Amino acid sequence: MASNATDTILHWFEVASIVTAVTVGVFLTGVKLLFKKKCDENKKFIQVHSEIHETLTELRIKTDAARAQVIQFHNGEYFMDGVSMRKFTLTHESLSRGMSADAGRIKGLLCSMFLPLLNAVVANDPKIISMYDLEHSFFKQFFEDNNVEGFCVLPITIKNQITGFVLLQWCNSTKFDLVDTGVVKEMMQIARSAIEVQIASQKKG
Repeated sequence: MASNATDTILHWFEVASIVTAVTVGVFLTGVKLLFKKKCDENKKFIQVHSEIHETLTELRIKTDAARAQVIQFHNGEYFMDGVSMRKFTLTHESLSRGMSADAGRIKGLLCSMFLPLLNAVVANDPKIISMYDLEHSFFKQFFEDNNVEGFCVLPITIKNQITGFVLLQWCNSTKFDLVDTGVVKEMMQIARSAIEVQIASQKKG
C-alpha cells in the first residue's frame, strides 16, 4: 500500500513537473514573441521616420531652403461648448546650417490663428509665397519673427483626408529671390508623395 501511494505521488509529481515545464515554456515563448514584436515595431518606427527626415533633407537641399518640415494636425483640448480645438504640431524638420529649429515654436498651435497658411494648404498648389505679399496677421508676424522671407506648402493626404502638410521656408532674401520655381514645384510634389507613403506605411505597421 505504501509503495502504491508513493508511486501515485511520484506519478502526480511527474505530471505536475511536466505541466509546469510546458506552462513555463509557453510563457517564455510568448515573452520572446512579444519582445520580438516590440523590437520589430521599434525598428519600423525608426526606419519610417529616418526616411521622412531623409526626404526632407533632399527637398531642402535641392530647393536651397532654410527649413523643410512636416507638420501634422491633431485634436487638442475642448472649448466650453464642447468643440474640439483643432491644432497642429511640427513632427519632422530638416535645417540648413545655422538655422534655429522650429520644434519648440510649432507645437500644439491653434489652426484658427494660421488661416492664411491653411488656405495655402487647402489650395494644393506648390507655389512660392512671399511674406511681403500677405496682409498683416498673427501668422505673418509669427513667420517674420523667425526671419521667414517666403514659403511653399502642400497638403499630406492619407485615405482622402488631409492629415498635415509639407512646408518649405526660405530665410535669406538673396536665396529667396533666386529660387527656381520649377524645381520647387517638382521637388515638393515628389517629397509629398514619398512622405504620404512613409506615413501610411507607419499606420499599417
